Order: sequence, then C-alpha cells, then structure tokens
Amino acid sequence: MGDWLSLVWGGAVGAGATVIALDYRNVGLRVYDVIVQRSPGGGVDPRFSPDVMRGIFGVLGVVFLAVTGVRAAGMF
Repeated sequence: MGDWLSLVWGGAVGAGATVIALDYRNVGLRVYDVIVQRSPGGGVDPRFSPDVMRGIFGVLGVVFLAVTGVRAAGMF
C-alpha cells in the first residue's frame, strides 16, 4: 500500500508542478499572486518574477515525475 501511495503522491505533485510551470489556463499566475499575497513583509523580492517561479516549478515537476517513473519501473 505504501508503494502505491508514494507513486500516486509523486505523480500528483509532479503533474501539478508541471501544470504550474506550463501556465495552463494562467494557473502559474494565480499561484504567483497567492504567494505574493501571503508572503510576510510586504511582498516578494522583485527578482522573483512569475517566470522564475515557473522555472522552479518546472524543475520540480520533472524531478518528481522522473522519480515516480523510476519507482514505478522498479515495482514491476
């Protein structure tokens, strides 16, 4: 059961990060707006743009999906 849960969790996080990175239906901009609204101290650093955030989420998405794929291949 734990193996399947880890596959589902990794796949969901990887897919979600990829959706944010590809900015499907402006999800990336919505996430950026939430980050800016909830960050303490009056906003984020001006160097942290939506493009930087999308790049970070793109890397995370690729890593999570790759690890999930390796785990799935190891299960079968």
